[in-house]
Amino acid sequence: MDRPRPTSSDPIGELYAGHHNWLVTWLRRRLQCPHQASDFAQDTFYRVLTSGQFNPPREPRAFLATIARRLLIDNGRRLRLEQAYREELERSVGHGEQAFSPEQILQAIELLERIDQALSRMKPRVREIFILRYLEGLPQDHIARHHGISVRTVQADLVEAMLACDAVMEVSDA
Repeated sequence: MDRPRPTSSDPIGELYAGHHNWLVTWLRRRLQCPHQASDFAQDTFYRVLTSGQFNPPREPRAFLATIARRLLIDNGRRLRLEQAYREELERSVGHGEQAFSPEQILQAIELLERIDQALSRMKPRVREIFILRYLEGLPQDHIARHHGISVRTVQADLVEAMLACDAVMEVSDA
């Protein structure tokens, strides 16, 4: 059975037909898992489909790789947040503290998702500084040296990140 070929009036279809296999291979090299590579490739094209008006890129592979890389970063950030939550949960149970109720767990997950959304909206440097400070536990002076900026700038970026997170908390309390 022959597949219908996308026409020039279907630029996303052409992008998919022309570069899907390449993208899956590119992702497979990074993820070492063909199933995850296929999932992330589909997520990449889904992001293209839902992004609004589509203009065919001059460099389609670079375009797709950029989207896929951002999805991988978002996924890694989400996995780190989930791992931190699981570790805290294990620590509290390990110390004989009362286990969390299902409602508390759901609230925590929803809050983590909102924080993740806030992180995704931050400027890249602000987001990275927030993650380095609060997830990796690095001191501000180390972060400043790493980025080649002053400690005061690190502090300003952390304030900006915390305000974004506070805004998310206020929405969840409403």
